[in-house]
Amino acid sequence: MSSAKFTAITASLLASKGDAAPSVVVPVTAPPRPALVPRDHQPFRPEPRQPDDAEKLRRIVVSITRQELERLDIAAIKKGANRHEIVRSALNDYFRKALVGVPALHLRRRQSCCSGTARRI
Repeated sequence: MSSAKFTAITASLLASKGDAAPSVVVPVTAPPRPALVPRDHQPFRPEPRQPDDAEKLRRIVVSITRQELERLDIAAIKKGANRHEIVRSALNDYFRKALVGVPALHLRRRQSCCSGTARRI
């Protein structure tokens, strides 16, 4: 194995503050970006907006201690699942047990006395 010899770092090799520039040994050019031009002279259509009540997953943050995280990791390994699946399953179990006998909110409707139409509460 041969040992490589390096030169000492001197002030002449270091860039002064504000004088740094890219290396010119191998010039780097950015690839050209394609122009965004509509096809067939048709304007771009905006993406359709999803309705507000779409069945879309929402995110929350749950702060747990290091010990709770370790227990969650152990449970996930034993179950062959990931932490996310364990927490979602636990939430589903909790809601199923806690809401026994309580009708679902989206199914409860109150009749309007004047118009005779149902509305959500």
